[in-house]
Amino acid sequence: MIGLMTLTLREPRRAFARLRGLALPLSARWGLVVMAAAASAVLSFLGTLLIPVPADAPADVLHVLSVTPWAMAATQVASAALAAYLLAEVGRVFRGTGGFADALLAVGWIETMMVAFQALQLATMLVLPPLAGLIGIGSLVLATVLVVLFTMELHGFRNPLLVVLGIMGTVMVTGFMLSILAATLGLLPEVPV
Repeated sequence: MIGLMTLTLREPRRAFARLRGLALPLSARWGLVVMAAAASAVLSFLGTLLIPVPADAPADVLHVLSVTPWAMAATQVASAALAAYLLAEVGRVFRGTGGFADALLAVGWIETMMVAFQALQLATMLVLPPLAGLIGIGSLVLATVLVVLFTMELHGFRNPLLVVLGIMGTVMVTGFMLSILAATLGLLPEVPV
């Protein structure tokens, strides 16, 4: 796994092609997503134990989820499933060739890479806190690059700019639809006027 992670950092498209070449069954791809979500939830929970949030700080969704690892893991698995579905289906709308199983593998592997960076960030936070923030920023940049390159590899796309625009459009439309759904179900807090 370390070798594949190193290859992902050096040559992401080749690493994803190698992952696809393993021909993992769908159950193993789901297992990758669930393992990554569970590991991330545990690391988030450890982070709240090691670096507690002050009692008078306003509660946000991420903090609430991080102190309840089951909810965090379930949310991450659901998000990964939605991301894989959108990655496959929106890509096909633009004549891509990838399917859901490979999209799930892409999302699961990106999550696995992020868990490795999350563990590094947590360890660094204990020793050298300013560097931990830079690792966090680096992991966000890496995740963005991996999503674009894996999407290109998955669907056979050649133009990274069009892929970026497609991803941004999909994120905006999906966010808008989810916010309408949340408002309809009464899940959004009321904003004081």
